[in-house]
Amino acid sequence: MRPGTAIPRWVRLLPLGALFIASALQLFRSDPLHAGIATAVVPVLAAFVLGPGWTTVIAALALAIVAAPIPFSRAFDGDDIVVVGIVFVTAIGISWVRQRFEAGLVTMISVSEAAQRAVLPDLPDRVGDLACAGLYHSAQRGARIGGDFFDMRQSPYGTRMILGDVQGHGLDAVGTASMLLSVFHEAILDEADLGRIAWRLERRLLEDAAHGYVPELFASVLLAEFAEEEDEVRLLSCGHPTPLLLRGERVEEIDLKPAPVLGLRLAAPVKPSGTVSVPFGAEDTLLAFSDGLVEARDDDGNYYPLAHHLDGLVVPASPRRLVEFVWADAERFASRMADDVSILAITRVPRSLRPAPPEELRRRRAECLGISDSSANRRLGGCAETGPPVGTPTYGCDIPRLRERFQVRVFQSVRQRVFTSVGFCAIFR
Repeated sequence: MRPGTAIPRWVRLLPLGALFIASALQLFRSDPLHAGIATAVVPVLAAFVLGPGWTTVIAALALAIVAAPIPFSRAFDGDDIVVVGIVFVTAIGISWVRQRFEAGLVTMISVSEAAQRAVLPDLPDRVGDLACAGLYHSAQRGARIGGDFFDMRQSPYGTRMILGDVQGHGLDAVGTASMLLSVFHEAILDEADLGRIAWRLERRLLEDAAHGYVPELFASVLLAEFAEEEDEVRLLSCGHPTPLLLRGERVEEIDLKPAPVLGLRLAAPVKPSGTVSVPFGAEDTLLAFSDGLVEARDDDGNYYPLAHHLDGLVVPASPRRLVEFVWADAERFASRMADDVSILAITRVPRSLRPAPPEELRRRRAECLGISDSSANRRLGGCAETGPPVGTPTYGCDIPRLRERFQVRVFQSVRQRVFTSVGFCAIFR
């Protein structure tokens, strides 16, 4: 069984304890009927926690106890033993069917999780110069995905993010969310404007709904673009809740005027306007979420005040800790959550922690060698811009390849010494 769903060992040992107690009753009670009933129940209980093999062992032991001639108790007759034996065989059959059902259920769950992971892939910890973390909680128990979706990808125009919420739950919403996510992955490579990306999302949603590929559902979407050379973020909302911007201990609600949600068919698809640019430095954190979070209610019917709970809070060191804090705080506040919940936190990695460009790496190598950049370039086998000189190995500029070659040479040296030692031992033996 899968980790976390296996039956605890102490539960598996309960049938043995029950068999011991039933044996004591069989020995010290003069009434064989009640003692026999207790013994006959033990294999049936074992069938729900043990496999067919161990259930057979316990049934055989119980049958031997029932059929054994005990001097202090009146023995069972042949008909009683046959009835008890039928009960034991039935218990073994129940155990076999249960084990087959569990195996099929584990396979189905594994396939389901793989399919859900393909629809909503795990968000990496870092995308370009951004650190990010996401959390998704489905309203349906046991489901990993639903109508919400989010992702971050690099594009020729910077790192782009999408957070969407499709109407409804179930497989229909999952199919629509998967379709919108695939359109987003393709559109960010071609479109320079967030409005054009939103237009392509709505066009595909309406076209697929018109031809029956997806049900007629609408979706709210939040798009964001983080330019690498600019300390700002561009946002576009199509009916989605406005994200929060955390600056130190202050929480700012971005003045974002949402466009209509996608798929309402109020008019022909047009390019949404209303893209807003907001300063976004290394100390800032963008917190985006779906309406399921802010619509969570407590016992008195009050909505979850996310901005109020975050105001004055020292922002956690990582987006992951911030997302986990928000979710734990919402769970403590809300008595029920009837909708899917998505939380996405994004922060810009400080420039000192970003990977250095090739020019900076070459300058650092030259400083370490105490020579000029051109001399370091010749010693290290050329550079990325001009390429290595003819006949010069190209692994000098590649630190991973240098490490790999060093490991190979160490392995070859150790292997040669081991073979030499073995040869001397064979000679002088």
